[in-house]
Amino acid sequence: PCIPSCKTCLATWETSPSNRYGPKSSTPHLSSPNGWPNISTPSSAITTKKTSAEQQQPLEPLLFLFQHLASKDVFEAFYKKDLAKRLLNNKIHSMDLERQFVSLLKAECGAGYTSKMEGMFQDMDWSRESLARYKASPEYRDYQSSSNNNNNNNNNVVDMEVQILTTGYWPVYPQYKILVLPEDLIQPQVHFWNYYKQKYQGRKIVWQHALGTCLIKYHATTFTQKSYSGSGGPIGAAKTYELVVSLCQGLVILCFNEREQWTTSEIAQRIGLDDRKELERVLVSLSMGKDYTRILKRNTTTSGAAGKKKKMSVDDTDVFLLNDKFHSPIRRIRIGNMMKKETKEERDKVVEGVSRDRLYLIDAVLVRIMKARKTILHQQLISQVLDQIKVPAQPADIKKRIESLIEREYMERDEKDRSRYNYLA
Repeated sequence: PCIPSCKTCLATWETSPSNRYGPKSSTPHLSSPNGWPNISTPSSAITTKKTSAEQQQPLEPLLFLFQHLASKDVFEAFYKKDLAKRLLNNKIHSMDLERQFVSLLKAECGAGYTSKMEGMFQDMDWSRESLARYKASPEYRDYQSSSNNNNNNNNNVVDMEVQILTTGYWPVYPQYKILVLPEDLIQPQVHFWNYYKQKYQGRKIVWQHALGTCLIKYHATTFTQKSYSGSGGPIGAAKTYELVVSLCQGLVILCFNEREQWTTSEIAQRIGLDDRKELERVLVSLSMGKDYTRILKRNTTTSGAAGKKKKMSVDDTDVFLLNDKFHSPIRRIRIGNMMKKETKEERDKVVEGVSRDRLYLIDAVLVRIMKARKTILHQQLISQVLDQIKVPAQPADIKKRIESLIEREYMERDEKDRSRYNYLA
């Protein structure tokens, strides 16, 4: 396939049981965009091979609702955002169903409506093929062999997986440019980058650490009443857990290999995370989540009513240390970021982006009509614009865009007839 030159790489890491990083693992489900009907797909509909007509049947209710939506561009923005989340987190019931629904949207609204969604699917296919070629390459085998020899036969070898995403198809994610990665993670990144740069010259890679995940082998020692021996002190009952966490969560946990306790500001400086809200989400998820996810415990100077109010936030002076009473009946524990649900501000930001895109669309239609007609009456221009655009718009909105184009000298009012516009080449 034809792949644009600018790429974003999403990395996940995996190591041998004695080390800390690993692959992401998720439970598949088919979700629908926030604010839109949530139509679940029965598992029986995807467990056996179906014809195209049978695959389309579960999607008909959603397509029926979509056909009656006035703001299809708003639906597109939210659907594209959630489709990206499902693809990157591997939360897909059936890729065939996802592709089938996008093809239905394409038939309904045209190729331009679904071009970025189709690009996402192409990126996922391309990523799988690229990663398979990389791991089958002599360079990768030599690197693995060298790493095994340098790390006592695979005791500390990190296995990294990447997804190569085309900038422009996917939503914009935060960039953590000064994040401090351990050397064990930097080495496989550099090796993959050298391989990719040599194979695809002229392309640029930007590592998207905000989407990275890792698996940490956490060796916990807990002390219980049954752990006491008759002659000595407490005997620790050691147990190993696999923590499936985001990259930022993993970096915070690794800080406690260096010393027993850290303040909030010290953690931020140590891992290089300058996004305060993300730092708070990470620390809250590790210390104030469900009982079986509280890897850390927090000591805070805030007490009373103020302490209850700030339970889900952290101060710079809060002290974090490993939870010595941590215990979980589950061996593999997924710790998600708390407070990561879509907020009203985020939804408003998406709608604001859609409104801005509508302005550009109206401008483009106005210029296209004026370029073809050269001169046109005001009412005729309004009527033709409303016929050509496929998004909700009022004559007052179009009039504002006409004034904007006049100011930017794309068109002008006729000196003799003020209700007529002339195109300026």
